[in-house]
Amino acid sequence: MNCKKVALRHEVEAGEKELVAEVAKAALTFMTKNHIPLTPRNFEEWFYVICKAKEENHLLTPKNLKILYEKYFKDIQALEDIQEIKEISFDLKHLAMGSEEALDRFENNLSSHNNYIQESIEAIDENDVQRMENLKSKIKDLEEENKKLREFLEENRKRLDFIEEKFNEQKKEAEHDSLTGLLNRRSFDKDIQKLHDSGLSYAMVMCDIDNFKKINDTYGHLAGDQVLKEVGEILKTYVRSNTRSYRYGGEEFAVLLPNADEKAAKVVAERLREVIENRSVQINSARINFTASFGGTKKKEGDRIDDAIQRADQALYEAKRNGKNRVVIYG
Repeated sequence: MNCKKVALRHEVEAGEKELVAEVAKAALTFMTKNHIPLTPRNFEEWFYVICKAKEENHLLTPKNLKILYEKYFKDIQALEDIQEIKEISFDLKHLAMGSEEALDRFENNLSSHNNYIQESIEAIDENDVQRMENLKSKIKDLEEENKKLREFLEENRKRLDFIEEKFNEQKKEAEHDSLTGLLNRRSFDKDIQKLHDSGLSYAMVMCDIDNFKKINDTYGHLAGDQVLKEVGEILKTYVRSNTRSYRYGGEEFAVLLPNADEKAAKVVAERLREVIENRSVQINSARINFTASFGGTKKKEGDRIDDAIQRADQALYEAKRNGKNRVVIYG
C-alpha cells in the first residue's frame, strides 16, 4: 500500500481496502487508548505512522509507535507541503493566464477606442450623423466591456491576496510547531546548517522537561500539552530577538545563539531554568509545578554540526544524571 497516497489524497488502489481498514482500525484503537483527540488531522497522522510501521515491519507497541511518530512526523509535514505547493502553483498559473488574457483584451480595446475616436472626428467633419451614432454605440460597448475587465482584474487581485495569505500560512505551519508556536525541528536543522555554513561562531542550548512522562501518567496528556505550551511561551518571552528557540521533539527544546560562546549559553540557560522552576499550570483542581534540565556548548574549530549537537546532548544528559533542574555547559 502506498501510505503517501492514502494519507494525503485518500486514494486507495484496487485490492487495498481490507489493508486500509486494518490500518484505520489500529490507528483509532491506539488513539483511543492513549487519549489522543480524535480529530481528522490526528487520525491522518497516526494512520500514516501505523501504515509506515507495518510497511517497515515494526512491532506495533505503544512505545515503538511513539518513537516512530517522531521519526515520521517530518515526512508527514513534507507530504502536506508538497500537496499544498501543488495547489498554490495551480491557482497562480490559472490566475496568471486569466489576467494575461484580460490585459490583452484591454490593449485591443484601447486600440479600437483610439480608432473610433479618429473616425468620430472624421464623421463630425463630414457631418455624418448616422456614422456618429454608430460610433457612439461602439464606444459605449467598449466602455461596458472595459468595466467588466476591470471587475475581473479586481477579483483576480483579491484572489491573489487570498493565495498569498494561504501561502504564508502554509509557510508558517511548515516552519512552526503547532502546539507551542515555536519553530520546529525542520527549522532548527535549516538554521543551524546556515549558521555552520556561514563560518560564524554560535552556541546552542538543549532543554528537556524533567519527569515529563510522570506528568502525563499522573495528570493525562492534556496536562502534558499545557506544560509544553507554557515552556514554549517562556522561550518566546525570555529569549532575545537575535536568538531563536525551537521545539526539538517531544519534551525537548533547543535554542540557537549566533555569535555567542559558552558563557552566553550559560546565562540564557540559567535564566530559562529559573523562570521555568517558578512557573506552574492549572489543570482542573491540580496545580502542576515542573522543572527542566539544560545542556549547552559552543561550536569549536573543526566541528561538524553533529559534533556540536552531540556535545550539547551529553551536557544535557549530565544535568539529568546530576539531579535535574540544573544547567551543564561544555566549553
